[in-house]
Amino acid sequence: MNKVFYFEDKNTSIIQCNVKREIQITVNMKLRIIGTPTEFGETAELEDFKFQNGKGFPESYKRFVLQYGYGLALGEFHIYLPMGEYGDSLSVRAERIKRTYIEDVNNDDFWFDLEPDGSPALLKVLFPFASSDNGLYLFWNYESESAHEFDIYLTDFRGIGFRKVGNSLDETIEKLTGEQYKEFLPFSIQPLPRTFKCLNKIEI
Repeated sequence: MNKVFYFEDKNTSIIQCNVKREIQITVNMKLRIIGTPTEFGETAELEDFKFQNGKGFPESYKRFVLQYGYGLALGEFHIYLPMGEYGDSLSVRAERIKRTYIEDVNNDDFWFDLEPDGSPALLKVLFPFASSDNGLYLFWNYESESAHEFDIYLTDFRGIGFRKVGNSLDETIEKLTGEQYKEFLPFSIQPLPRTFKCLNKIEI
């Protein structure tokens, strides 16, 4: 039977990593965890990685990775981790997602709606970091004004356009799982569940 446990908002919790060491973190999100977190990817990359403008990963994303690790968030979202060349790695998945649209964007050939919050210039700097089993994608704007967080945009490349959903991953999760969900998920009949299902890395 899978273990189910909670982390409380804004309290300090301790999680046991698969490398036999404990990491103490400050929790700002509260999701019901299904299973036991065991895969946290290449955690050194959380501090070492830099975007083209010299910024590192957003603080809320780094907390999320250390708190939850590899798995399925909100019932459908894969929030990708630095995992080297693994198929679900952030670098691998981001490149595959960008290949589906970036050439058309560079040629000003838009086959999807940019409204209400997108623009050709914005799309050229958006970085995909998550996708859902229902065809939704989350992007960072790493040119955001904040030094420690990035604005996050949501799209399905079909009917909902590009929508700014939050100023951080914490805020994004809150909006997709709370009373404001219809503003961003107009075709959904209920908010996304506040859950995180742990997954194991498949070695081939």
